[in-house]
Amino acid sequence: MGQLEAGATVTWQGMHGTIEGGSGALRAPTATQAELGGPGGATNPEELFAAAHANCFTSTLTGLARARGIELGHITTEATARLEWGESGDHALASSTLRVHVESRAPEADVRALLADAEAHCPVCRAIAGNVTMVVTADVTSTDGQG
Repeated sequence: MGQLEAGATVTWQGMHGTIEGGSGALRAPTATQAELGGPGGATNPEELFAAAHANCFTSTLTGLARARGIELGHITTEATARLEWGESGDHALASSTLRVHVESRAPEADVRALLADAEAHCPVCRAIAGNVTMVVTADVTSTDGQG
């Protein structure tokens, strides 16, 4: 059984900070969101979550495609994470929406099956299932006119 551990560190003072990924590839300023009384203008947990969700889904999709010998072309995955709060100030992640565009020579039915399986197997999708509303929409474009 394999395993992977990923880490990140946030250094924070006042309403600003810096997030650094353990790989050294991620370094970004972070700040309390303007909507929550902060200065905004930097990344925030919801933006990072949306990025993680889009990246994880795309990685799962391409991994499944490789394992099944299905060639995928250009893929674009857009994610939107929504934070909601009430008058008490308590806030929670309410939804995550993925919009995926896939170009492929493979039959559209095969690509759509991959998309469904990616949703079922993506670690982030699985982590939020039943806790956060998740919507995945996709359009598939045939790169050879047979889609």
